[in-house]
Amino acid sequence: MDEILPGVWHWTTEHPSIHQPVSSYYLEDAGALVDPLLPDGGADAFGDWAVQRIVLTCRHHRRHAPELRDRYGATVLVPRNGLHEFEGDPMPVEPYDPGDELAPGVRALRLEAISPDDEVLHVHAGLGALAFADGLVNMDGIGFVPDGLMDDPPTVKARTIERLRELVELDFDALLFAHGDPVPSGGRDALQRFLSAHA
Repeated sequence: MDEILPGVWHWTTEHPSIHQPVSSYYLEDAGALVDPLLPDGGADAFGDWAVQRIVLTCRHHRRHAPELRDRYGATVLVPRNGLHEFEGDPMPVEPYDPGDELAPGVRALRLEAISPDDEVLHVHAGLGALAFADGLVNMDGIGFVPDGLMDDPPTVKARTIERLRELVELDFDALLFAHGDPVPSGGRDALQRFLSAHA
């Protein structure tokens, strides 16, 4: 578990379903866990962290949200376009929309290319960060998920590039990924290189 930006903690855990390491984050100023899977040592590894909310960047990232909600009494925030995933679910959730401020210094932004509920978080920590769900990953370099995980790869990729060209104009220097390692600095340049390669 590492503090990769001031007040932003990152760790990886093997996902029990896909059997690959995935990334989770804690945003100290926001009191928010993002797409959390429990680290080695369980929630005790969090020490005295104050957890007020759990933010899922897409509907598929519930991970250990139910257990952590029960432990902390935290609010679980999910994209409104993914609410159908939680119908009949015993875990109460609250929806959010692009443009909403989910916590101090955390705003939801639209990506919604690979799926209608795939969002990006703009986090005001350090020089700023963008946190991605599944629309962009960092597995052996920044890129897309395999084509087999997309309904219509050419359309998904084109929509993603279109949205990224808007997002790259924001204030940020770091990139956070649910799948793959974060880029704590130089993220804007890395994203611009990715866009140039897909011009």
